Amino acid sequence: MRSLNRTALLHNLAALVLFWERLWPALLPVLCVLGLFVALALLELPALLPAWFHVALLVLFTLLLIGSVWFGGKQWREPRGGAVSRRLERDSGLAHRPLGTLQDRLANSHDSTAAALWRAHRRRAQGQLHNLRLGLPRPGLPQADPWALRALVFLLLAVGSFVAGADAPQRLRQMLVPDFNAGKAVVAELEAWINPPEYTGLPPVKLDPNSVDAVQIAQGSILMARVYGGRDVPRLSVDGAITPFLKIDTLNFELSQAIKAGRRLSVASAERSLADWPITVIIDQPPSVKADEDPKETVRQALRLSYQAEDDYGLAEVWAELRLALSEDAASNAESTRTAESAKTVAEVLRLDLPISPPGARQAKESGYFDLTPHAWAGLEVEMHYLAKDETGQVGRSEAITLRLPERQFQHPVAQAIIEQRRILSRQPGRRFPVALALFAIAAGPEAYDDDHVVYLGLWTTARRLQLSRGEPAAAVPELLWQIALRIEDGGMSLAERELRAAQDALMAALAEGADQAEIERLMDQLQKAMDKYLQALAEQAQRNEQAQGEQPADPNARAVDAAELQKMMDRIRELSRLGAKDAARDMLRNLQEMLESLDGRRMTAQPQGNSPGEEAMRQLGDLLQEQQNLMDRTYQQTPRRRRMPWEKRQGEGDAKGEGQGRDGRNGQMDGGKRRAMGDLAGRQGTLRQQLGEVMRQLSENLGKIPNSMGGVDQAMRDSQQALRSGRGGEALSSQRNAIDGLAQGFRELAEQMMGEPEQGDKGQYGQRQEDPAGRPFQGGGMDTSRVMIPNEADLQRARHILDELRRRAGERARARLEREYIERLLDRF
Repeated sequence: MRSLNRTALLHNLAALVLFWERLWPALLPVLCVLGLFVALALLELPALLPAWFHVALLVLFTLLLIGSVWFGGKQWREPRGGAVSRRLERDSGLAHRPLGTLQDRLANSHDSTAAALWRAHRRRAQGQLHNLRLGLPRPGLPQADPWALRALVFLLLAVGSFVAGADAPQRLRQMLVPDFNAGKAVVAELEAWINPPEYTGLPPVKLDPNSVDAVQIAQGSILMARVYGGRDVPRLSVDGAITPFLKIDTLNFELSQAIKAGRRLSVASAERSLADWPITVIIDQPPSVKADEDPKETVRQALRLSYQAEDDYGLAEVWAELRLALSEDAASNAESTRTAESAKTVAEVLRLDLPISPPGARQAKESGYFDLTPHAWAGLEVEMHYLAKDETGQVGRSEAITLRLPERQFQHPVAQAIIEQRRILSRQPGRRFPVALALFAIAAGPEAYDDDHVVYLGLWTTARRLQLSRGEPAAAVPELLWQIALRIEDGGMSLAERELRAAQDALMAALAEGADQAEIERLMDQLQKAMDKYLQALAEQAQRNEQAQGEQPADPNARAVDAAELQKMMDRIRELSRLGAKDAARDMLRNLQEMLESLDGRRMTAQPQGNSPGEEAMRQLGDLLQEQQNLMDRTYQQTPRRRRMPWEKRQGEGDAKGEGQGRDGRNGQMDGGKRRAMGDLAGRQGTLRQQLGEVMRQLSENLGKIPNSMGGVDQAMRDSQQALRSGRGGEALSSQRNAIDGLAQGFRELAEQMMGEPEQGDKGQYGQRQEDPAGRPFQGGGMDTSRVMIPNEADLQRARHILDELRRRAGERARARLEREYIERLLDRF
């Protein structure tokens, strides 16, 4: 029974195999015609043919398809039952056709002997069926396609599929539908626009092909043009100079060309003009620069250079070049001698880079301070030119200015002797051995310079370096001699002055380059330390010169030192930078620099530490406000957040119930690390609350009253501390927001109270307030606001209010995630 089932299964499979072997040769012509049709369609053959040839191709493939179907039907032969059995017998290698034997019948069933033989024969045939098997299909394609043309069709089909890619459906539709409009000429259409050079800051300009108005084009602008349609390649003409367009496909052409000169610009396709514009090429003029004021020597013996410069598109650099101004006799002597040293001195150029505010401005009126007293040219006449360069490299030059560089006059005899030897070494390097002997002699009398061991070691080391040098002395030797002389003359005063200038320059560069707030805060702290150190050194010098001040009159161009006003300006610069007003902060820093350059230590009116009790309380209150804001930021970072699901309640629904949810984990529980972090924040909040009590006590003792807005700050801090201990970050953020609002309002009320109660009418704590420490009219901010646009107090309060509102909204966890992310991006710069 099992053998019969297997035989029947193999018989059915053999029938299917035989059916496929006879069907495949019959379908091969049809498949080759269809494959060739699809391959030609994917290769975009219709795009190369006229419409009528396309129709003829479709008719041809239709006829080929019909012929292949007829030929395949003629070749088709349905397999018979005997053919199936014969296929199984051949694949199994069976002799004497056992499957046919089993299907046969005995003709003479009455003969017993014949019947016994027939039964034995059937048993022998039945036994052969155990070896019955079916071989693999044999389609017989080599006999049907002896030239293997089917491989060429399949290859074209594979290449077409790769070339067409995603455009395959569109190309098949184009193959089936002839385009009778393809042969017709499409009316050419022009699109053109002008892209000015990037340094001009001008926007792109789209050109109207129908316009006849003159077009102004900046020199070096890029003309971008595209033409759609037309039989011939379009061409661009600039004053008769022809440039053909680049062909993209059969209907699209494009061109990109720089326009540097010309009066007429036209585009034509075949004999038809697409556009014709009269143009005016605006030539980029070189920048102009001149002196705004004569070079001046400040109280601190720095050289102040002021300039005015302008350029049609923007200034890239402004600097001053200085050369020695030789007299006629000196120039003729240098020409006649032609020594290497004289030629080097004549050719040497000193470059002083000047600021541009803002960078890339078209017009600039700025000034810079340069300490050239250590330079070898100090005290000599020089010839100076201002130079300005634009983005294209064009340089403008001012007229020559002759001036004498500032030279420091040393009072200490030892310092004078060292500077004299330095001058000899700078102008006559070959005399290094006599200079070394002189330095040894100076070092041999330490009682002349108060037995300063640093001075002794510096003199001895410099002298030995000069003795051991084989050629010209190192450049560090004159600088070392200068530092030794300054130490003998005024101690640490000059070092503090140099550090202050370096801190000012670093902060000015950071503000101009748009550095991040963290870097600006670091440089502000560095400038604060340098200024405090300088003012302290200035005060010590004033005390040393107190007795001599009655005999020597003060410099009439110098101003008195008002440390309180300087500190106000520092605080204002810091606040402007935090609010994002970098340009205003840079302008105020420049005014601060001008004030510091005008200071005279003999007219000190306040020490850096001499703040009034009210100002000290304001400072502490400002520090407390900053600490509370930092604590709020840390609380926000430690508060776990999650995305609100659509089915959850919105703002104001179930706040108390939902406060403990949405934390780490599914059940809203916080991990141990965040709980410990929350506990640390709670301790910090308690410390700030104690500091608040101390500040309020000082305000009560010194001013007699506490701002009304600070009444609820202590309660808000206490609520925040309790919420942090319980791990409720959302409640803590809300209470901290209330504390910050109260502190900020109290700070503003206290500032308005102190500004509204001046002492002695219009006179402040340090004397007259009608002018600031640099001699300009006082306008409440310690600087002249007529030259720069500095935000007033109302602008700053409005900016602070906006910033506080953004921070408040950032602390509301019920707000939508996208809105909170947007607010956080706004707060990133602060």
